[in-house]
Amino acid sequence: MAEVASNESRSFGQYDVESVLGRGAMGMVYLARDRRIGRKVALKTVQVDQKFEDESEANEFYKRLQREAEVVGALQHPNIVTLYEPGYENNVISYLATEYVDGESLKDRLKRSKPLPLDEALRLGDDILRGLAYAHSKGIIHRDIKPANILVTSDGQAKLADFGIARPVDSNLTAVGSMLGTPNYMSPEQVKCAPVTTKSDLFSVGVVFYEMLTGLKPFASPDVSGILRNVVEKDPQPASEANQSVPPAVADFVKRLFAKAPAARFESATAALNDLQKLRANVPAVTPQRIEQLGPEPAIETIATGPTGTTVRTGAISAAMFWGVLAALVIPIAAWAVAIQMETDPQPMGVITVVQRTDFATKKHSLANARSLAEAGRYDEALSAYDVLLQKYPGNLAATAGRAEAAKRLEAAKAKTTVTSHASKSRPLPAKPAQAPPEEPKKRSMWNRIFHRGDAPPATKPPAKKPPSKQ
Repeated sequence: MAEVASNESRSFGQYDVESVLGRGAMGMVYLARDRRIGRKVALKTVQVDQKFEDESEANEFYKRLQREAEVVGALQHPNIVTLYEPGYENNVISYLATEYVDGESLKDRLKRSKPLPLDEALRLGDDILRGLAYAHSKGIIHRDIKPANILVTSDGQAKLADFGIARPVDSNLTAVGSMLGTPNYMSPEQVKCAPVTTKSDLFSVGVVFYEMLTGLKPFASPDVSGILRNVVEKDPQPASEANQSVPPAVADFVKRLFAKAPAARFESATAALNDLQKLRANVPAVTPQRIEQLGPEPAIETIATGPTGTTVRTGAISAAMFWGVLAALVIPIAAWAVAIQMETDPQPMGVITVVQRTDFATKKHSLANARSLAEAGRYDEALSAYDVLLQKYPGNLAATAGRAEAAKRLEAAKAKTTVTSHASKSRPLPAKPAQAPPEEPKKRSMWNRIFHRGDAPPATKPPAKKPPSKQ
């Protein structure tokens, strides 16, 4: 709901502010009226939090911003909020006058109830991809697709809004010292500050699809650094497992949209739109006409067991009455659960500074270095690396678990070394081979004892002496 503007009348050029609509990516958003033709517009102020080295750099920045505003202003499509004109103050852009949409944002729609019915989610996704395909065909990358930037009209049509940080495909305009966007919906390329293409928008659409179908953010985490790490590394649970009413084919479609590698995603928004339209044709929608085809609701017969164990039919209850009683019991509990979810649903948004980005990269690099040392068997060095990391980031679960594992492996290695050394010291020297006992003299036969006196064996004949050599 729009907030009433302050008593002090405020205007931007030919536009008179009537109320506050909210905050956009680059400043406040007002509901205003064009004094020239009486048309309502959404007036988005441009507040660039950027410091420049000199005046020439600032002039170049605003010139490029002007050229890009003109490109975005040329987008005319039913599923894109039209940019009417940019406004100027001191020869630089100070506001953007855009189409006013009578409805609500997808973010507010999800706050009322999530997940969305399958048919509604697919229909809104069709509109989103249709508008995105048109923008890409004109060479424009949105770069900040999220539920807050998707408006849903009163008749249920989705429109892409807030092209305030959109860039032409060949633009080299970047924000110095900050990274614009919303962490939960950024692509891995945006997190890594790699070149951004149209496929980055497809990743963000996949995240929005997942949230519409399951009511969950696939990369949610209590802090921004955790979200960014999940975007780069985490593979979320398939949508069909998070919400069993989602068909596997639809879950596969969403999974392909936010594949980590851009090459694994759809070739274009047009290709994704064509696949989605085939899915919609094969997924039966529950409409009033379909309900009539199903016929009247059957009565539900209640059965009880009598005192003697016999089955007693107690009568029939209409299905409407049965479901009415069930709804009376379930709806209050469901509403309570939704209220809790809305209160505890983290929505970190806004600008990620270079310091935060550098801190995240440093933490990731330090953790990878400690792990590689442990895998190489250099456990002492790994423990030192983990200690340095935990000193800077106390309570880091990955570092704590990694250090415990490295310490465990080190103790095991030490124990193995000790056992081997002890065994080598206590091993006895090999025993000398035992000499064979002298052979016992053979017993003489009776014949020898009769004809040879004494017990000694017969003397052996001495060896013949050699004749003396002649001198």
